[in-house]
Amino acid sequence: MDLDSGAGLLHRLTSYVPTREWDAPADDPRVRHDLVPNDPATLPSPMKAYPEDLPVVDLPRDLPDPGVAATDVLAGVAAPARPLDAAQLGRVLFLGAGVVRTAERNGRPGLFRASGSAGARFPLEVYASTRGVAGVPDGVHWYDGRRHALVQVAPAATGAATTLVVTGVPWRTGWRYAERGWRHLYWDAGTLLSQLTAAAASAGLGPRLRSLFPDAQVRELVGADGVHEYPLALLSLGDGDPAVGPTGPATPGDLPPVELPLATAAQRAGERDVLGDPWPAGDALPDAPPSTTLDEVVRRRGSQRRMDRSGTLPRTALEWSMSAALRGVAVPHWVAVHGVDGVTPGLYRWPDLSTPLRTGDLRDELLRVCLDQSLAADAAYVVVAATRASDLDDRSYRDAQLAAGLVEGRLHLAAYALGAGASGMTFNDSEVPGLLGEPADLAALLFTCVGVPEYVSRPGGQPGAPVTVRPVMPRMGA
Repeated sequence: MDLDSGAGLLHRLTSYVPTREWDAPADDPRVRHDLVPNDPATLPSPMKAYPEDLPVVDLPRDLPDPGVAATDVLAGVAAPARPLDAAQLGRVLFLGAGVVRTAERNGRPGLFRASGSAGARFPLEVYASTRGVAGVPDGVHWYDGRRHALVQVAPAATGAATTLVVTGVPWRTGWRYAERGWRHLYWDAGTLLSQLTAAAASAGLGPRLRSLFPDAQVRELVGADGVHEYPLALLSLGDGDPAVGPTGPATPGDLPPVELPLATAAQRAGERDVLGDPWPAGDALPDAPPSTTLDEVVRRRGSQRRMDRSGTLPRTALEWSMSAALRGVAVPHWVAVHGVDGVTPGLYRWPDLSTPLRTGDLRDELLRVCLDQSLAADAAYVVVAATRASDLDDRSYRDAQLAAGLVEGRLHLAAYALGAGASGMTFNDSEVPGLLGEPADLAALLFTCVGVPEYVSRPGGQPGAPVTVRPVMPRMGA
């Protein structure tokens, strides 16, 4: 990966270092210096807006729960196939992108989706390009997660398999994290896809994830302009050719016209014009601990803001969860263990938990590396995704970030299924190679903290009926 252009340049200029505050831009003219982070005056809308005269399908609000245990889904246990109709498609969409909680933020209502998001920015949109879904006309539809409805934005695409298109709106996350928010698009897409994929798999719908696709064609399909919104991944339901061939213009919808040129350049550098193979599903695990259904776990899931440092987790909560989270994922991961029964505190390179790279209490070091955010020290264990920058190009860098987010999302589901809590975490890039004992060109991707919850999140609401919550503020420092 070239650190002077494209995704490599963005990675270098958005890397956090101890000598610069996280919200201070790098001293480089290619980074915008005229934007004020977290400025209420420029807060973007949490969802797109479309003309009211477009066709709308209100999805059934009684979701058909297949009753499959969350742990079985994460383990890769095959589930009986259910019909793909409006209710089942709506269930899949809701369990990933539905609005399940609301809270007042900066004097305005905040909309919390079913899947997690870095900084609760929720910068993603989901479209369903439908083929043969009972109760839904063939077409390209935007999912309105607040109303639980499909808005048709374009005519039916060519291709056989109903396909979900996940797009990112860079300014929504850039409003807080500036150009580094481009990385968050892929983290968030991974966490969203972990839940969309799990929901589809639990209904036997054969989800197939693709991250290599013809970018310009998919932009045209959903009406994304490639500057203020761009496609990140495809999820097809079944083995047929994805329905992503546009047959007519798409209504673009309204988005705030704020550009982050460095992010635009990084995205364009990775664009390709071919459709790749689906990601491997990974071998099914031989066993799975008991849990409630996936649907129940998703509603219970929330990004844990405080953890009990004095509590420990059983070894299964680490070993099984990691095995499930990394099925089919090749990105390297490390685990810093603070409080896991039967595992010596220290640093490990997954999957080897028998030979620590280092032993001892790493809480203070993790706290420093993670910008003094207490979850990094209070968690029972912290998972670190990272890979050599020299092994990546502009497209595979996207894939690595997406894979790290996918693993984080699965770790969330596994944690909540087993009675623990989880939260993603950012970090000082420059300190991660030293933490892991790796060369300086290591590209840190994402941290995930898993531990004993200090409080119980209020379960999310049903479609069209989110519950009101009061956000919990995270602790800073020891």
